[in-house]
Amino acid sequence: MKKLKILVLSSKGGVGKSTVSMQIIAPYLYEKNQRNMISFYEFDDENIDSLSYGGSFLSNRESIDVEEFLIMEKFIEILSKDEFCCIDVGGNKSTTLCLNTLNDCGMISQIDLAIIPLLDGEQDAINAKNVYDSLKKMDPNIKIIFALNRVKNQKFIEYQFDNYFGDIREIFDDSSALIHHIEDKDNYICIEDSDMIKYSRKFGITIYEIAEQNRDFISELKDTNEEKEKKLIAFKNYVYQNSKKYSDNTIQLCFERLDKFI
Repeated sequence: MKKLKILVLSSKGGVGKSTVSMQIIAPYLYEKNQRNMISFYEFDDENIDSLSYGGSFLSNRESIDVEEFLIMEKFIEILSKDEFCCIDVGGNKSTTLCLNTLNDCGMISQIDLAIIPLLDGEQDAINAKNVYDSLKKMDPNIKIIFALNRVKNQKFIEYQFDNYFGDIREIFDDSSALIHHIEDKDNYICIEDSDMIKYSRKFGITIYEIAEQNRDFISELKDTNEEKEKKLIAFKNYVYQNSKKYSDNTIQLCFERLDKFI
């Protein structure tokens, strides 16, 4: 199959770009690559969030300073390679500069999918629309989906993300809702909020990797009499069990929806 190149970006900071990139896109591409390492590029002058996943075996990670005279050559180099890769672009000026560069050198055409993460606030939807419009202006055929981040409950997603879906209660003016301004009304994935995201960062690997472990923590508990060690093993088992649930209920569902768009 074609070796996919996925771009994750938002002009707004703090919307979970790195969470989407590392917890969803990296494992997705890893599976598409027959469970071989993929490439991961982070363009950001302010935060190198991929460092939180220093123990991850899913990707070879490279952080890149957003320097105006260097990133064009870097984008051309990256997007000319025959490899699966995720490109995580920082917010604010990093997004603007990277988009302009991709447009100017024509390499925007080499992106197989662009993902725009957003939270449930009004400004998030406005910024997401602006990025969407910019991408479509550069390449009308580019595939774009939105990553609805920190979802509280997928069953009630329309209520939490009314700035995306519009007001289903029909009480408020929802003319600015994102869904009224995009072509495909079903182009989104849901990333549920979970403490497992926080704990996976502390362990330095992704939830996907924790869920894939094949360890018998119960036997390990039985084999130790040390109180501190018992606490650690019990906690690891808690994270392991809940990571498996998160993988089944969130990550795998995202994979299925991504397959439909690509």
